[in-house]
Amino acid sequence: MIVIALLIATVIPLAGLYGIYTLDLYKTGEFKFALICFGAGALAYAAAAQINPAPLRLGWITYNQMVRYLAPAVEEILKASILLVLVRRPKFTYFVDGAIYGFAAGVGFAICENYEYILGNSNAAMAIAINRVISTNLMHAASCALVGIVLGWARFQKPFKRFLFSIGGILLAISLHMGFNNLVTRVTSGWLLLYAIIIGGGAAGFIAWMIKRGLKEERGWILEKLGVADRVEQQEVNAVQNLAKVDEILKRLAHTFGPESASKIEKLLLTQARLGILRKTAEKMPDEKMRANIQSQIELLHLEMEQARHEIGSYAMVYLRYTHLEEVFSVYTILGIKLQELAAQPRGAGMGIFDKLKERVANSPNEESKS
Repeated sequence: MIVIALLIATVIPLAGLYGIYTLDLYKTGEFKFALICFGAGALAYAAAAQINPAPLRLGWITYNQMVRYLAPAVEEILKASILLVLVRRPKFTYFVDGAIYGFAAGVGFAICENYEYILGNSNAAMAIAINRVISTNLMHAASCALVGIVLGWARFQKPFKRFLFSIGGILLAISLHMGFNNLVTRVTSGWLLLYAIIIGGGAAGFIAWMIKRGLKEERGWILEKLGVADRVEQQEVNAVQNLAKVDEILKRLAHTFGPESASKIEKLLLTQARLGILRKTAEKMPDEKMRANIQSQIELLHLEMEQARHEIGSYAMVYLRYTHLEEVFSVYTILGIKLQELAAQPRGAGMGIFDKLKERVANSPNEESKS
């Protein structure tokens, strides 16, 4: 029974992390960094397990004070430590990355804590495993993801504001954690589990909603920054913006050109998405050094994009742009794009319909000349 409880305490949180990771449509949050954050969360648990009981052993605080006040502060600071490092990396784009990395760190922490509770209470192992994965685990993941979201916003601020944002994010996470711990240690009615589920599930739902909101903003960045300068056709820009709708097209391309080519096309679209997002990130970044690092990353992505195009081949690219990508969008969307392209073209005198009419009238013989 303990083995099953440990499996539940491991698999379900990991499934939740996978679900959050799949929300990242443009894959700006790299999987390897999610793994690093997961490991950092586990290390944070090991450190907290040593720090939290120390004041209790010294008689400075009671057990309830430790659980309600000390543990939330210590654990949230430790979990957020890895985010404070990653947020300075040029590949960190926006708060979508912060939410995913924070969620990963929280899950790493929560799984380790699950093991402690299950192994320490073997008689109630199953109940503990189930109760924790639907309440406490979600709180741990969401509170750290909240820090990641605030840090993602803070990186576009000047140093002093960035510092205040960072402290504020950690304080928000500590407040959520304290509220949860105070609830579970003070409420004794049968409604306790329901309350815990509502807090944990609600917090996780908020994180998912914020990720979707961030993706919407990034979609606008792609439309604004990706285009002619990167030799990206309008059809590709719209495909990048609507990657969720391109899966069926990629399946058909795999049937025509083979799965390897379809995979390369998908990689190309993701690279273009990151390119557009990073261009906007560089524009918003006040820190000169970080902006230069982001610009270097943009240049690398540009080389990756050109290499991907070369590997895909011109025939497959033309087939992609002008045969299948237009199927993704309605005829009205395509018409709008074409009109925008025509409107953007330079127009000399006599190019409009009225100019043409005026020219014909001027050149036509008048009645007097006929007579």
